[in-house]
Amino acid sequence: MLVAICDDSKTDAEMIRFSLMDITDELETVWFSKGTDLIASIKQGNFYTLVFQDIYLENETGMDIAKVVRELSPETQIIFVTTSLDHAVDAFKVQAVDYLVKPCSEADVVKAFARVSMRINKRESNPVMVNVGKEIRIFYPEKVIRIESDRHYTNIFRANQKTDRLLLSFSEAAELFGDRFIEVRRGTLVNPDYIERISGSAVILSDGSTYILPRAKKDSVVAQYTDYVTEHGTQ
Repeated sequence: MLVAICDDSKTDAEMIRFSLMDITDELETVWFSKGTDLIASIKQGNFYTLVFQDIYLENETGMDIAKVVRELSPETQIIFVTTSLDHAVDAFKVQAVDYLVKPCSEADVVKAFARVSMRINKRESNPVMVNVGKEIRIFYPEKVIRIESDRHYTNIFRANQKTDRLLLSFSEAAELFGDRFIEVRRGTLVNPDYIERISGSAVILSDGSTYILPRAKKDSVVAQYTDYVTEHGTQ
């Protein structure tokens, strides 16, 4: 697990690092004194499972950094570490796992990490990393409802009601997301976990989307969905 510590105080960052080392030796920590360096690292393709983010950075606001991290890597967990409670409400607007007030103890760090571990253990699949220009976007397949071709672009519809329009061919998207998705028509993949029912030739998804199956695809789609439900069960 790769963990980022974004704090302009090396002393505070070292305290967090040593606290994590006492939990497990399977963690790799990277320290950033600037939020812009953390963002650059994510854009270069590094996926951080967890970020310990200081709010008060020199010439930067940790809250703004966290928002960018959220946009680039929605599945990265964030724990704020700061000297004030003033931003506690804002912290949870970006779905922070925890909010630690300095000086925090090793026990505080351990408890916060435990919350992250609980979230991670609920995940079912590895992240999909998508290269988009100079950026890399990260998605978890189980949180993607459907994928649709849009000429030279691909739209990815997520369970949090957000849609990502990427300059990516549909064939590339299909290869990245693998066999978990079912192609219900040309240029459209759906996650079978979000299929509410197949009624006649209509596939109805939990987000309200409905697709009419082409006659040539109907038997194949029904068979794939039946096999998936038999193997994985329903949600």
